[in-house]
Amino acid sequence: MGKLLDQNQIRSYQDNGYLVVEDIFDPRHLDETLEHFNLSFTQQLDRLNLPLASGPVLHALHANMATLLGASIPLYLATLRMCSKLYGIYRLMSAERLREACADLGIATPLFQTTPVLHLMSKRLVIPGGYQGFDVHQDWTSVQGSLDTITTWIPFMDIDPHLFTMEVVPGSHLLGLLSGNQEQHVLRVDQKHFSEDAFVPICVGKGGVCLMSNFTIHRSSREGDERLRISISGRYENASEPTFIEREYPFTQHKSLQRGFITENFPSVAQVRHTYSREDEQ
Repeated sequence: MGKLLDQNQIRSYQDNGYLVVEDIFDPRHLDETLEHFNLSFTQQLDRLNLPLASGPVLHALHANMATLLGASIPLYLATLRMCSKLYGIYRLMSAERLREACADLGIATPLFQTTPVLHLMSKRLVIPGGYQGFDVHQDWTSVQGSLDTITTWIPFMDIDPHLFTMEVVPGSHLLGLLSGNQEQHVLRVDQKHFSEDAFVPICVGKGGVCLMSNFTIHRSSREGDERLRISISGRYENASEPTFIEREYPFTQHKSLQRGFITENFPSVAQVRHTYSREDEQ
C-alpha cells in the first residue's frame, strides 16, 4: 500500500504499463488555467481589433482560438507556446497528489528534464501539415533517462470515447524498446510490434490523470466530435534509478538561448519607467 495508490493499482500499472487515477487535481486549478489560456488569446484578438467570444470558458476559448488561427497562424502558434509556459501548467505537474502517486510507482527522487507539453485536438483548429495528434510511438526516445520514467497525461475536461482519446496497448511496455522510423516529433513504432485491435481508449475524468510507462505503445485517436480537447503531458523521471546513475545522468533535451535582441530598439527608457511608475503618475 502506497501513500495514495493501493496494491491493486500498483500491480495494474506494473502489468499493463498505464493507470488511470481520478481526483488528483483540484478542478478549480484546471478551470483557472483554462481562463488564463482564454485570456492569452483574447489579449491578442483585442490587439488586432478582432471579435471576442464570451460565455462558458471552453466554448469561448475554442471560438477565440479559431478566430486567431484564421487571422494569423504564426501568432496562433506563438500564443500556444506561451500558454504551455503558464504557471497553472507547472502547478499541475508539481501537485502533491501527483507526486505521491508517482512515488507509489517507484519514482523515489523525481526530476523534470523536459517542460510540459500542451496538446489540443479540434476539427476547427487543424493547421495544414501541423499537429493533430501523434501516431503510434513510445515516449522513451524523447528523454532516454530513467527506465521507470512515468508520462503524466492530464486532461482539462472529462475525456469520453468521442473526445479524441489517447489509446494504449496494455502490457506493451514489457516488450522493451521497439524498432521504428524517426518522424518529426516521435519514433513511430514499426507495425510488426502491434495490432489495431490491441489499442484501448483512455477515458479520464476532469481532475484525473493517466500515468504511463515510457515504453507503453500509444497514439492519439483521430476519432472525435466537434468539441475541443486540451491536455498536457509531462515526464516524472527518477534520479535514483540505478541505470540512470550508472549512465551518468544522460539527457536528450538541452536548453538553448537566442543571443541578440528579439525586438530591435526595445525597450525604451520611457517604457521601462512606465512599468515601475505609480498609478497616480500614469
